[in-house]
Amino acid sequence: MSAYLQRLKVRPSLDDLTRAEAHYLHHHFDTFAGEVVINGETIHWDWIEAVEIAKAARAAGPAGWLVRYFVHGNERYHVGIYGGQRETVLTNVTLHVARFITQAIAFYSPAPVAYTGPEGFSPTAPAQETP
Repeated sequence: MSAYLQRLKVRPSLDDLTRAEAHYLHHHFDTFAGEVVINGETIHWDWIEAVEIAKAARAAGPAGWLVRYFVHGNERYHVGIYGGQRETVLTNVTLHVARFITQAIAFYSPAPVAYTGPEGFSPTAPAQETP
């Protein structure tokens, strides 16, 4: 069964992010009331139909472990944002950045947004079944 992001009443805060995470968001995911700028492209909130979070793949063994913990510092995620025929993917973001992006979409989006991914990024509700 698919799920949809629940509309949030409070805008997500940048307070829980590191300076590097906030800097990343400023350059790759900058939010405004009527639109969001994702990787330099201005997108209206009503364009966003779905969000998908996936854990970034890493090679198994010592090489994957070194990349995960010494290059990136921890687990990373990919955030896919979809609407119509378009897609935008923010790659190798931290847990906090992925959570902020998901919650910002849940806060600003005027329409229901389908969600696929791990639990805990933002509150979700099951899709309404149509008979």
